[in-house]
Amino acid sequence: MEAFLDGRTPLDIFRRLIVGSEGTLAFIVEAVFETLRDDQHRLTNFMIFPDLHSACAAVKPFVDCGAAAVELTDRASLRSVEGKPGVPERWKALPENATGLLVEFRSPDDATRDEAQRRADAVLAGLALLEPSEFTRDPRIAAQYWNVRSGLLASVGGARPSGTSFILEDVCFPPARLADGALDLQALFRRHDYAGVIFGHASAGNLHFLITPLLNEPGEIARFDAFMQDVVDLVVGKYDGSLKAEHGTGRNIAPFVEREWGAKLTALMWRLKRLADPDGILAPGVMLSNDPQHHLQHLQTAPAIEAAVDRCIQCGYCERVCPSRNLSTTPRQRIALRREMVRQGGASPMLEALLRDYDYDAVQTCAGDGSCELACPVGINTGVLMKQHRHREHGRTAERVAATLARNFRPLERVARMAVGAAGATAKLVGHGALTATTDAARAVISKDLMPGWLPNMPAAAASLPATRREGAAAVYFVACVNRIFGHTPGHEREASLAAALVTVSARAGLPLWIPDDVGGHCCATIWHSKGYEDGNALMANRTLASLWRWSDGGRLPIVCDASSCSLGITREIVDYLTPENRERHAALTIHDSIAWAHDRLLPKLTIGRKLRSAVVHPSCSTQHLGVAKKLHGLAAAMADEAVTPASAACCGFAGDRGFLHTELTRSATAEEAAEVALRSFDAYLGSNRTCEIGLNLATGKNYESFVFQLEALSRRGDPPA
Repeated sequence: MEAFLDGRTPLDIFRRLIVGSEGTLAFIVEAVFETLRDDQHRLTNFMIFPDLHSACAAVKPFVDCGAAAVELTDRASLRSVEGKPGVPERWKALPENATGLLVEFRSPDDATRDEAQRRADAVLAGLALLEPSEFTRDPRIAAQYWNVRSGLLASVGGARPSGTSFILEDVCFPPARLADGALDLQALFRRHDYAGVIFGHASAGNLHFLITPLLNEPGEIARFDAFMQDVVDLVVGKYDGSLKAEHGTGRNIAPFVEREWGAKLTALMWRLKRLADPDGILAPGVMLSNDPQHHLQHLQTAPAIEAAVDRCIQCGYCERVCPSRNLSTTPRQRIALRREMVRQGGASPMLEALLRDYDYDAVQTCAGDGSCELACPVGINTGVLMKQHRHREHGRTAERVAATLARNFRPLERVARMAVGAAGATAKLVGHGALTATTDAARAVISKDLMPGWLPNMPAAAASLPATRREGAAAVYFVACVNRIFGHTPGHEREASLAAALVTVSARAGLPLWIPDDVGGHCCATIWHSKGYEDGNALMANRTLASLWRWSDGGRLPIVCDASSCSLGITREIVDYLTPENRERHAALTIHDSIAWAHDRLLPKLTIGRKLRSAVVHPSCSTQHLGVAKKLHGLAAAMADEAVTPASAACCGFAGDRGFLHTELTRSATAEEAAEVALRSFDAYLGSNRTCEIGLNLATGKNYESFVFQLEALSRRGDPPA
């Protein structure tokens, strides 16, 4: 309605109407945003009040003195995050009416923050709290506070009974009556037997309530209907509030729009809708509906599926990080399709079509990188499910073959290195196009999911490993098999291999590395793990762990790995496949990714001579899982005047060998990052994982290589070329 007051021409009015219309008036293909400054000088506090009323009474004083965020959490919300990282153990003993209030001030500089602290402390001094509290400037503590707040969604969604749906609504009460409204909502939960939680943006009177109803039976649907009718009576009838305070109206609230806004204004909304969309094809029923039972139609039920993904709440946070998001399906879509298969109940044309397309669109084009787990508020790794599907596709013969390959990996590794060298020589003679055509023909006969294709930037074969000594070694150097097979990118040869460079720079820092003579034939087992070959995975995992134990002298020496994905493999992914004895041994090992080794141990003992002007880094998905992505950027910053991590950097989708099997996956996954990197040139393009570097090389045409080469070159005495 405000559009008619603010706009001066029909176009002005319509442009304003489109904002918030949920696609009911127009289809938006592009939007330009005005951004707001995100001030980083912050004060944050999480206070525990004795009850809702005392917490809500503190909201206005904090808002009046400049608080940027005031977040309310009821006792059920606090209970739902008990036991989570960063949540104090003492909260388990809080009384039933305890209420949390998260308050944050954001300032552009320290002086402004100092003044904010003075005002905030003055308000804080007048509050009666259940425990001592103070505002912090420590970003780590602030992050813990915000994790408690953001973890509510994950905790409730992840703990809901299998088969229940996830209903999250956002209502608004007059700020002065916020506590009474929240207490009345809690009473509705009890009346309708829902274990709900309430939290929200208290400064605006905005409360989210969350329930997990079972919507698979008529009786349960009737209970949900009665609850929603009571919610409308409470919010609109008793408090003259809003049924939607923050998010779009949606199908659940559409039948109640007239109750909130009245017949006259709702009729005007319908006139606008029919003028803009006379055929009713744009988001029908999303905002306006004449059906009083519309909120009970087309309910999104959640039939039970595989345990690995059953907790999915369909929020879609995973979609922005999924490598296949612009190619096939996202984790959310993979799970939604599985639920639809279950809904079909039996043989049907729909089920046949889903099964036919699911193998490529979901299983084969899943990178299995686990980026979705990092973005998911419930911590779901959809790659686990896709690997289970791959495993089920294997017969016993395939499992035996995979186990045989694991058992004989050392000669297989030598053959692979020789094949890479021979193929590279062949490509020089006949050209990359001819070799690509040959491998494509072979893939068509054998399998596109087993036979790798030829890439025009295929690296040369790796050089022999450098000689090292065990005596006096500071750590065991586990050279990843990918670095024992692949060497430099043709046209970008260096005088030393990656292994030689890391050995050299470690010795220069006074921390010499030892490469075991029998390191060949060992692997982090990801080759088998990612393809769902459990027997081969278990065999290689236990063999490698036993050797790591032996090489490290029972855990006395730390272990350094030069490929981040392999570091992740031997640090975490092999654990579930180890024998009880090897699992105990694994817990006693100290394993460093080369990034952490260089950043924490080498860099403080090295002198960087002439710096590069600029360097761009690709933080692979493994660096995110290992928590070393910031350290990779830190290494780049130590070696260059300007270090850049692209805003669009994400998993490259190469995923070990997926980039050889499905080049379209890597091409799609890297498109945004490649476009960003192409906006300018850099002196160095840095990575920490050979196959990821191959993928980025192919996407950008630039020579991505391990950061170790630059670290070694720039730390030489004198002013060496980089």
